[in-house]
Amino acid sequence: MALTPGQAEPKQARAHATRQRLLDAAVDELLDRGYAGLTTPGVALRAGVSRGAQQHYFPHKTSLVIAAVRHLAARQLADLRDKLADVPEGYQRVSAGLDVLFEQCSGRLFAALVELSLASRADPELREVITAEERNIADTMRATATVIFGEGFPATREEARRWGTVLSAVRGLALLKLLGHSDASIDRQWQASREHLLELLGDRHR
Repeated sequence: MALTPGQAEPKQARAHATRQRLLDAAVDELLDRGYAGLTTPGVALRAGVSRGAQQHYFPHKTSLVIAAVRHLAARQLADLRDKLADVPEGYQRVSAGLDVLFEQCSGRLFAALVELSLASRADPELREVITAEERNIADTMRATATVIFGEGFPATREEARRWGTVLSAVRGLALLKLLGHSDASIDRQWQASREHLLELLGDRHR
């Protein structure tokens, strides 16, 4: 018997929730155990999901981890939009946007990407997948620039070059946090660096 729309919706919602639990658990396992120590049964256990359900959604370890990274990237872009939704354009919005980016690069997505990049050095198959995924992350970062500056950014090659420099600086300081440097020290460096980065971006943020 065919399901009515009202009956189908809860089933779809459960499927979506199961997938999200698996993705979140995969990231947690990756950060706690590393790529080599991550197993799909471990992810299923952590997510509170049956092995059958895990294999249905993600039959392979690599596809599960990459989907989890994409999930994180999309969630961070949505988070950036939410946090900047009521911030007016100009200096205030760009400054707030850089703060959010620094916070995000100090978190789970960047840590997961670093872990996968290190693991890929000894795993040619993973390296190929990571190379493709880095392009997807680059697309997300371009979308991030649009959220902060508005449509049409970067309008010139020089703007694109400066934005690339800003992203490199943000990631560099965030990496020091991941390597165990003092949060207080890195935060002080960020406060000083942000002013220089705003100057580098030029008239676009004024």
